[in-house]
Amino acid sequence: MVDLSQSAAVSPGHGRQQGSCSGNNGRKTAKKSRTRRGKRGRRRRNKKNNRNNKTPPPYLPPEAEEGNIEYKLKLVNPTQYRFEHLATQLKWRLQEGRGEAVYQIGVEDNGLLVGLTEADMKASLRTLKRMAEKVGADITLLREREVDYDTDRNTRKIAEVLVRKVPDDQQFLDLRVAVLGNVDSGKSTLLGVLTQGELDNGRGRARLNLFRHLHEIQTGRTSSISFEILGFNSRGEVVNYSESRTAEEICESSSKMITFIDLAGHHKYLKTTIFGLTSYCPDFAMLVVSANTGIAGTTREHLGLAMALKVPIFIVVSKVDLCCRGAVERTVRQLERVLKQPGCNKVPMVVSSPDDAVTAAQQFTQSACGVCREGERLVVGPTDEGRFLRLKVGSIQRNRSACRVLRAGQAATLALGNFDRSLLRKGMVMVSPKMNPTICCEFEAAIVLLFHAKTFRRGSQVTVHVGNVRQTATVERLHGKDELRTGERAVVRFRFIKHPEYLRLGAKLLFREGVTKGIGHVTRLLPTSQNHDQNQNQNHSHDQNLQEP
Repeated sequence: MVDLSQSAAVSPGHGRQQGSCSGNNGRKTAKKSRTRRGKRGRRRRNKKNNRNNKTPPPYLPPEAEEGNIEYKLKLVNPTQYRFEHLATQLKWRLQEGRGEAVYQIGVEDNGLLVGLTEADMKASLRTLKRMAEKVGADITLLREREVDYDTDRNTRKIAEVLVRKVPDDQQFLDLRVAVLGNVDSGKSTLLGVLTQGELDNGRGRARLNLFRHLHEIQTGRTSSISFEILGFNSRGEVVNYSESRTAEEICESSSKMITFIDLAGHHKYLKTTIFGLTSYCPDFAMLVVSANTGIAGTTREHLGLAMALKVPIFIVVSKVDLCCRGAVERTVRQLERVLKQPGCNKVPMVVSSPDDAVTAAQQFTQSACGVCREGERLVVGPTDEGRFLRLKVGSIQRNRSACRVLRAGQAATLALGNFDRSLLRKGMVMVSPKMNPTICCEFEAAIVLLFHAKTFRRGSQVTVHVGNVRQTATVERLHGKDELRTGERAVVRFRFIKHPEYLRLGAKLLFREGVTKGIGHVTRLLPTSQNHDQNQNQNHSHDQNLQEP
């Protein structure tokens, strides 16, 4: 019998040599052939097993019931009843995302990346477009990714789609970004290039439109708070770079607007920077770091302020064209070390591609805030006497264009009717009378003393920042301690030295005086009437007669 398997494993040349050899040599050759054939068989089996035992498929976090992210395995030819249910679900996601929702197509509810064939993906995107048209929204394909863990040869993809709809009570979606960084790091120049679409000439031409004062133009340093807008249409295209350059035209043609709050970088204007961070309620903070100088000057201080106020932060490395690649990498490593330190405890993510940018953007969250509408009756205060004034909002304008609704932290012009304008000052709030706002001259806060040259004790005076409130306050009492040193914690009672203010429990607090700095949150409010009674008991005098608001 002829062994076909052995003869097939031997080449013609080897067959002739085998025929001319003795029987022992033939048996040795056959044994080697079987060995080689066994090794090739094992390699084929191992290769097949490797295909069947690939790395487990990647997962996303399980779908959340709340939020603006929705997972869909596929949306192929739904029935009319199913389509209506999907459209209602889309409305809910848009409401949760304040006009924006992200759909992950080809993903199961538990986060498994299954993927779809090209035909199913096209059909699913067509269905999603019909859903968006039904609710008056637009869709934009953010990215597509391949999943290759399956054993079949067909390419399967998942798609990430942005659905955007301007709410009925708004003219456009709005984001506020505070721009931080050390002096001469390129903050104003970066904003000028982003909003104008033209590169700088190397001598600061791009930043000229952002400056508000002559000394800023002469020195090239920002000393005040300025605003720049960047508009996007429903397809995600920038509208600033077209012929419509005025603020009114940009607002009219935009479905989403980013308002950049340009803050000062010099330490001399730190109080202005803190006021911009606390009073304008930014959604995000952009920390600009120069590649050729690295972390220097007020960079660490600005980073600490943003983290103390719990403002989501991202970092931009500028001036990369002025230094070598090694200097840029050294600055990036320096930033990573700072972010990983115990005081920060952040996991840095380097964004080097559009796909990385989409992934990083999904890690940020937005917080809801109060709103003000045309025709609404509100109260504004407190005045120096501690009173609230009743008024009616006649009309609202933002960027010189009419606006139907105003959200907390946004800058706008309001028509408020007839009343004495001289009573208005910085630090006032405008709230609904249903809130029954109360004011206080004294309050208690749980603080951490970040730095003090000596000791922090009763009688010390500091500048307190709480939201849009900025006023000097005196330390009246330290609970359980006589004095504080750097790094120590305590509950402290503060008293405003000029006039009462409107505060909220739990509000973030920063205080400073020279090199003295501290953070904390408000834990107790002492209304004006209570403060007055305590002063009467302590001084045994009834000469004062404070009117309760």
